[in-house]
Amino acid sequence: MYLYANYCPVAATTSVIGDYWTPLIMRELLYGTLRFNQLARNLPTISRSLLSERLRKLERAGVIECHRNARNVTTYSVTDAGNDLQGLIDAMNDWGLRWGRREPNPEDLDPVLVICMLKDRMRTHELPGERVVLEVLATGAKEARAWLVCEGHGVSMCFDPPGFDVDLWVRGKIAALYAIWLQSSTMAAALDLGDIEVEGPPRLTRAFPRWFDGALAGRP
Repeated sequence: MYLYANYCPVAATTSVIGDYWTPLIMRELLYGTLRFNQLARNLPTISRSLLSERLRKLERAGVIECHRNARNVTTYSVTDAGNDLQGLIDAMNDWGLRWGRREPNPEDLDPVLVICMLKDRMRTHELPGERVVLEVLATGAKEARAWLVCEGHGVSMCFDPPGFDVDLWVRGKIAALYAIWLQSSTMAAALDLGDIEVEGPPRLTRAFPRWFDGALAGRP
């Protein structure tokens, strides 16, 4: 495979991102999740050792760079080569929505993954400049609670209180949250139907639908 990659551009690309986790890691990096712990939280079923290995692989391939400050805090940045993968990741997403998706039964939906997918629907350019913390409760046959911490143009997800005051409390049916991710519904419509409820300061509750109704996070 690796020798063949010297001659075949498809093989060369596959050698970098041709496994289950690497495109998902690359998606998170391209959406602005640039710290190891944030990546681990946003990909809740990946092991930390596997995440470390995949990040080293991406670094060796020249698509990301690793930075450690004096306090040994590790962050990553995407190189020009990594940014050129945006179109490929977008195409994988679009193909999966059209051809690779199987409609799940509502009782089969995993509330943790649905919240994670909802995070990926956030239009980060619509977020306010200050930090905003959302406490999200997905309800249905199974329930889950998670916190979304929005800072600048980055959004991280955690399953324990992040240590900041909560600005918005969001409660929604799993099926409604999934429909928003699927783009078969909108946040505004779900709020009107009462399938999703949000509480908090009026200036944030009024802006809240705009954070989700549109393209994937990172896209205008």
